[in-house]
Amino acid sequence: MKMSRLLVILSILLIIFSGCSGESAGGDTPAEKATQMKPVDTAPTASADAPAQPARLSATTQILTINDTPVKWPEFHFWLNYIAKYYKASLGIDKITNWNVDQNGMHLRDFFLATAVGYARKDRAIEAKAAQLGIDLSEKDRAEIEKKRISNIKIYGSELEYRRIVSSMYMSEEVFNYLTRIDYLGNYLFEYFYGAKGEKFSDKEISAYIEDGGYICAKYIFISGKDADGNDLGSKKRMENQRLLEDLLGRLDASDAPLPLFTKLMNEYGEDKTISSYPDGRLFPAGVREKAFETAWLKLKENQYSRIVTTDAGDYIILRMPISPTMTADSAGNTLRYRAAYETFKKQVEDWSTKMKVDYQDAYYKIDVEGIL
Repeated sequence: MKMSRLLVILSILLIIFSGCSGESAGGDTPAEKATQMKPVDTAPTASADAPAQPARLSATTQILTINDTPVKWPEFHFWLNYIAKYYKASLGIDKITNWNVDQNGMHLRDFFLATAVGYARKDRAIEAKAAQLGIDLSEKDRAEIEKKRISNIKIYGSELEYRRIVSSMYMSEEVFNYLTRIDYLGNYLFEYFYGAKGEKFSDKEISAYIEDGGYICAKYIFISGKDADGNDLGSKKRMENQRLLEDLLGRLDASDAPLPLFTKLMNEYGEDKTISSYPDGRLFPAGVREKAFETAWLKLKENQYSRIVTTDAGDYIILRMPISPTMTADSAGNTLRYRAAYETFKKQVEDWSTKMKVDYQDAYYKIDVEGIL
């Protein structure tokens, strides 16, 4: 099981824009997409110091030095673009027009800069920890990377076109190659500490992870109380929804096998179709679901279902599911053991990165974030 680029580094997007989007009824929330995130790394603010004329930034312009390792403009530019992409996605906008908005206690441009520093810092932390442990890419890895490169050149028609496409996404092939290297090193570090599938992460550690996060696990039949635009359906329609759920409860109560019937009814009548990706029930950290949902869940025993639970979003029948290390914990099919190990690994990377010394070059203070993005 190989971790992707966005799983290797500690993602600091989506959830940090917590004010940008809320929970959709029954759907993935920002907190579920990137759990246990911490605030962005502290970096000097540039707003007050930025000159009237922005710097001329080239491929050789050095922006930072992290533990004596340079971070040049193409790499930093990539992270700024990456952050902007997810910021716009979280707001559902095509262009950033308000740069005066406050984000995590700083101007938006300073927030983008500091977040980009955080990404570069974590990459160097992964690289440094791998070097400390004697971990590096193998000849097989390098051959695999080169094979993919040759294949992509054939797909795109020429090396020139391949470089053009890679540069359009990663600013340069050098940046792409560096991030690929960090991917491999991150995977090897994860395997070193936890095993490829998290098998080194003990049951005791998983129990602590569940307790610390206040996790609950449930299946549920959800009928929304809002239309596609988020408007309330009104009391008449809400009453119809409740009558439907009362009928489903009657069928469950009369069944000799209510648990498989619950899953059948959930897939047939439930309006949250994402739940079907979680055959063992869906895990939620404390505070993610509505208060009424969590209160009802706490009153249930394992494999017991509730009566109708009414919330602002809609109505539920909730089935409390057991939590086990081998259960499917996310929509990608990873086990809880793997997910818990992965979350712990992210915290390790965060800890390593805080120990990395960052020196800011003059060019950092002259970046015209608004103009670039």
